[in-house]
Amino acid sequence: MEPNISHHLLYSANTVFSITQSSRLRKRLSSGLCYDFAISDWRGGRDMTRHYHPAHRRQAIQWARSMMTRDFLVLDTETTGLSASDQIIEIAIIDKTGAVRLNQRVKPSVVIPQAATRIHGISEADVADAPSFRQIYIQLSVLLAGQHVIAYNMDFDWRMIQQSAAAYSLPEPRLAKRDCAMKQYARYKGERNPNGRNYRSHKLTEALRREGLTLQTAHDALGDARMTLALLRKMAENV
Repeated sequence: MEPNISHHLLYSANTVFSITQSSRLRKRLSSGLCYDFAISDWRGGRDMTRHYHPAHRRQAIQWARSMMTRDFLVLDTETTGLSASDQIIEIAIIDKTGAVRLNQRVKPSVVIPQAATRIHGISEADVADAPSFRQIYIQLSVLLAGQHVIAYNMDFDWRMIQQSAAAYSLPEPRLAKRDCAMKQYARYKGERNPNGRNYRSHKLTEALRREGLTLQTAHDALGDARMTLALLRKMAENV
């Protein structure tokens, strides 16, 4: 708790609401546009949800619940980097039951920098005998065709698919729809960015820790896909 900031504690049954007193907060509360308070479990002192606009949380929960009523795929990739010239070196896809539909290392047409290897542990030697993106393209395209696909940071993963395909003058795979679990989780938590615009994104491992979920191997395509699915299930189960 920062000094020179006055807090009021409102007690209700087993819960304590800690509200930061400020003109900005008072303006928000009086306008009825949002709630900006931290909720702690009185019995355990557990930090609960801080949400800027509770309706957005409900919408994210409804999205997760609706996904559990239909078929979808969860995708994740590991890459040579983050730039416009980088490519996929590992891709994993699972279905809504967690069954593995694809788990494949890929040999890129560009070098894997050591900086990238330090993050995901995949080196040039690890993909020396792996197929190229061109070689897995038909399998990937057939798997994704007509599917609703979810990824944690879909903008990045899909860009890497586009770039990997473009490296071999191939069109991007066609699918029914794609959704970003990271954006939905940001709406679910409702923590504003410091600039007050949009919701703060959370790293996948951070999201799982906050939801009390078991962590898989991070920066592993299959492990990240499984963690994304676990997070979706947790959001859908929220009451």
